[in-house]
Amino acid sequence: MPLTKDCRFDIGQSTAAGGRFSLAGLWEGEALLPQFHKPQLGKSEKTVKRILMTAAAFVGLFSGVTLISNLPVRADSNDRDRSDRDREDEEKLEIQQGFKIAPVPLNLKDKDVELVGLGSYIVNAQSGCNDCHTCPSYKPPNHNPFPVPFGSSGDGQVNDVGYLAGGVDFGPPPAMGGVTSANITPDATGKPGGLTLEQFQIALRTGHDPLDPKNGLLAVMPWPAFRHLTGRDLDAIYAYLTAIPSATPPPVGMHCKNPGQ
Repeated sequence: MPLTKDCRFDIGQSTAAGGRFSLAGLWEGEALLPQFHKPQLGKSEKTVKRILMTAAAFVGLFSGVTLISNLPVRADSNDRDRSDRDREDEEKLEIQQGFKIAPVPLNLKDKDVELVGLGSYIVNAQSGCNDCHTCPSYKPPNHNPFPVPFGSSGDGQVNDVGYLAGGVDFGPPPAMGGVTSANITPDATGKPGGLTLEQFQIALRTGHDPLDPKNGLLAVMPWPAFRHLTGRDLDAIYAYLTAIPSATPPPVGMHCKNPGQ
């Protein structure tokens, strides 16, 4: 039988409006499907949901804190790398400057060239070894850079004759207990002041002269400051002293009376 507007097909009661669905009802604009509502969660289900949401929030917070806390570590690492590179570049400049300001020709045969250059920089630009170990310290007659009457307001050219050969007196004459600066140029075996590297390090670290232990601590020489130098610095100073020419100190009657004379 063909379907007409008047035909109804009951499919059960399920709506509050009429209780019956029909094709006629559809044609007349009535709702064919019932309204469905979200099921209400029970107490246990709400508790589980709260636990899951709290756990998710904690995981998110922990991940964020971990990420942020790691950022400074990477930055510090980059800073250290950059600092190391800067230090390497700075040492190269110090080595170049050391060769530039060395007042005497250097024997670089079988030497560590970088250590020699660095040692020259420490000896001639930082430590002022020339003032106490060269007599006179500046090339005579008019190169002393200090003003009159202490010097001659010269250009400061270092005296290359007797360079670091000692001969500067401190205090009373040596015969009366005074001190004269030592010759620290290479001896006949090539050792500065006759000292091995180990003995040289002991002297600058402790103030004790291994070649003359009965005299106790070295006077005047600033070993209390030099003892804080790094091992590489001491190696560099020693390497430089092995590369300078051997020299003879002035005779006793021609000793200098003041450092930097």
